[in-house]
Amino acid sequence: MSIEYAKLLGAFIRWLFKGCKTSWKDETEGNLDPTWGSSYDMENYIIGVITAIVVIGLVMIIFFR
Repeated sequence: MSIEYAKLLGAFIRWLFKGCKTSWKDETEGNLDPTWGSSYDMENYIIGVITAIVVIGLVMIIFFR
């Protein structure tokens, strides 16, 4: 998984959790203040990687039981 795809996935998940109330452009470009990480892009990357791992795990559980 590319770093950019992970950041984009993390921005999408974060945008959904915020109820789509923030600007999509600000989420993807990292223009907002970080809350728990060193930068907003890094937070989006971590969220994206965790989301990808969860999705892959769920697919494996569902299809390869």
